[in-house]
Amino acid sequence: MLPGHMRARQLLVCLLIPLCLFAFDGCRRRGDKSDKKNYTRQLETGQRALVEVDASRLPALVVTPADREHVRRALEQSLAFIAKPGSARFYPIGGITRDQVQASVTALRDLLATPISDAELNAAIHTRFRVLMSVGCDDQGTVLFTGYCTPIYDGRLTRDARFRFPLYQRPADLVSGTGDQIAQRRLPDGSLVPYPATEELLRSGVLTGRELVWFSDPFEAYIVQVQGSGKVRLDSGEIIDVGYDGTNNHKYQSIAEELIAAGKVRREELSLATMRAYFRSHPEEVPVYAAKNPRFIFFTRTKGGPFGSLGQPVTADVTIATDKTIFPPAAPAIVQTSTYGLSGAQTAYAALRVDQDSGGAIRAPGRCDLYMGEGDSAERRAGFQLAEGKLFYLILRE
Repeated sequence: MLPGHMRARQLLVCLLIPLCLFAFDGCRRRGDKSDKKNYTRQLETGQRALVEVDASRLPALVVTPADREHVRRALEQSLAFIAKPGSARFYPIGGITRDQVQASVTALRDLLATPISDAELNAAIHTRFRVLMSVGCDDQGTVLFTGYCTPIYDGRLTRDARFRFPLYQRPADLVSGTGDQIAQRRLPDGSLVPYPATEELLRSGVLTGRELVWFSDPFEAYIVQVQGSGKVRLDSGEIIDVGYDGTNNHKYQSIAEELIAAGKVRREELSLATMRAYFRSHPEEVPVYAAKNPRFIFFTRTKGGPFGSLGQPVTADVTIATDKTIFPPAAPAIVQTSTYGLSGAQTAYAALRVDQDSGGAIRAPGRCDLYMGEGDSAERRAGFQLAEGKLFYLILRE
């Protein structure tokens, strides 16, 4: 996100964005076990999100030549971020410095460029890197992995009878907040007041004239709004990118939880598909529920994206989104969890990933979002993704 897709990735979004979400945070559960854990539990004062563990805790990696190339390219994006002077403000994190992350990224990139077997790759990781595991939601390393993607929806640059649901450009009076600080509105006299939440913004009409693109489906507009980025297919066939350009920075509230609380959707049946079906039958309720999420994202036209919160392009099935106040930006990681195919079938998953994004709902050591890519299939996969696992970071030994 451009500083951050800061994808509120909450829902889904497929987020941001997200954030195909479909980072449904706190939404669909796969059994009682998930319901009994507080995945958004915060760290205790002075506690670090990462604890060093023996490399024997790592899963065995099987990395295809294509996977190696995708990870290597993602690592190049991390190095581009680290090379920027502004990246210094993100470090140190939990005792990890920018130089350590840079050295780790460079070493893994070079390792992946060599023609070695999976066994040799695993051995090199074990001997050359320290392994730091997320403490998770329970100090035992339990992390909930959700998914997000970049949706592609039909849209228009001007409103018509069908395309009536907009995304909005950043207002001139928005002064961005940092961390969890609510953004400020600069008044004509120069004074600052907290930026309004979604309901007040939409009710007041102050955003009229700031529309960027229009959608025909109000729920699709909301998905992109939560995600913080997307692709829009115009009537000419051209596909344009829209991306994050600021937020009021209010705390994200899952509308999925609102639907469950209202008895509109059963928790055990909740998925992106069931939410779509409900809102297609009740389109008039989309703005009602959208207003219950106080966090609001603003957009701009972008090129070359989608981008993550480091300002670099994200990579399908490589980029992860985590809380950048507790985890090291741009660092290489290994994810061990389960993923789900297009049919929803579960498969054990262990892979190299790179931490290059963040999300409004990804704010704790027990949460991580997996970027699935662009389009319908990525949206479907992300919509299924909800599984526990472990998150390990790789830091080069000195």
